[in-house]
Amino acid sequence: MGGDLVGTAGETFAAMVQRWRHLANLTQEGLAERSGLSPRSIQNLERGRVSRPRRDSVRLLADALELTGPDRAAFERAARRETPITAWRGVTDSGRATMADNLRQLVAQARHTGCQPVDLRGLPHTAAPDVVLERLLAALGPEEAVAV
Repeated sequence: MGGDLVGTAGETFAAMVQRWRHLANLTQEGLAERSGLSPRSIQNLERGRVSRPRRDSVRLLADALELTGPDRAAFERAARRETPITAWRGVTDSGRATMADNLRQLVAQARHTGCQPVDLRGLPHTAAPDVVLERLLAALGPEEAVAV
């Protein structure tokens, strides 16, 4: 593909995946087949439901889209720039994002970075903020909790 079509500085990874897929004249299924990822993974990436795509997934996508040079660098940079707070779109059956959903995603990501996990088991999708905060403080431990 290539062609030095680096996107705008504020373009999200989700938008880049979709834009490059369209430029490659691929369907989501076609990109999935070419990259080795599932069609569902491509959908989730394009909808912004994945806040931190795995490095190997980003590499597979860049290879499948034949990105090189500045285009590939911008693509990889956009994948690293996403954050759990701004990129993940946890939703309930009603289509609304909840604090508990977002915190569950943060806990899952924390396991990969060596952070102390927060136990959110048993909380409903619409857990009260004070209950969630209590769990967060418990995970921080007494010395960090005092500083908060």
